[in-house]
Amino acid sequence: MTPIRLLLFVTLPLVVLDQLTKWATLEFIPLHHEIPVIPGLFNLVHVNNTGSAFGLMKGWFNFHVIFGAIMAVVMFVLLFRKSTDNLTRFAAALILSGIFGNVTDRIRFGHVVDFLDFYAGQYHWPAFNIADSAIVIAVGLFLWASFREGHKKPA
Repeated sequence: MTPIRLLLFVTLPLVVLDQLTKWATLEFIPLHHEIPVIPGLFNLVHVNNTGSAFGLMKGWFNFHVIFGAIMAVVMFVLLFRKSTDNLTRFAAALILSGIFGNVTDRIRFGHVVDFLDFYAGQYHWPAFNIADSAIVIAVGLFLWASFREGHKKPA
């Protein structure tokens, strides 16, 4: 798929979905409340995150925005570089959607809105959102692509 098509059919729809789900969270779930969806496994919540993954580096607003901008440039380069394979391009498009979704929140609200809450008994995963999901999936695809590249036989 071409870089422009990836931006139009992967990045843009995911940014829109991310922002719509965050709007719904802000509109319908009071801060720090939860709505059980699958009892014992999954809730919808409303949490504000000023940090990065797992709430690390809380309050580092400038760092997160600047790092997001730098990573967006890197992903655009990967996306448009002729030697980039399709799997890596797709991963770059996913990362861009995550960056755009979370940086938009940081600029609009000063924090990221998280709402997906998975847990099993006392084991609890930190709340996250669609943008975070896109980034995690992309990192997995980058790893897969790197291992796949490493197994190619020299010509």
